Amino acid sequence: MIQEFLIIFIINYIGIILTEVFNLPIPGTISGMLLLFALLYFKVLKLEKIEKAGDFLLLNMTIFFMPPSVKLIESLYLLKTGLLKILFLLVFTTLLTMVVTGITVQYLIERKEKKYGGSIN
Repeated sequence: MIQEFLIIFIINYIGIILTEVFNLPIPGTISGMLLLFALLYFKVLKLEKIEKAGDFLLLNMTIFFMPPSVKLIESLYLLKTGLLKILFLLVFTTLLTMVVTGITVQYLIERKEKKYGGSIN
């Protein structure tokens, strides 16, 4: 299982290096995960090579969220000053996302119905 973790960490580190070299606007860890996804999707890397490590990480995911949660609780006083603004933005962006998604889906369904004729089931 150590070899599986090593594969995941090396791919993640390559993503970090690529982000630094090409000055990408996304975090290096995200580009590393995208690289891992691409390698798995195009079957360059077999899932069996990292499956046990991935299962372990998924089973223990809550442990990895503890430090950010503790930091959030420590910084709660900062959130209290802008709590109404934060709640408004959360509600507004959620509703906006739902509306845009609904309009997009309706458009795509209508487009497909025109292309193939009749309703789609």
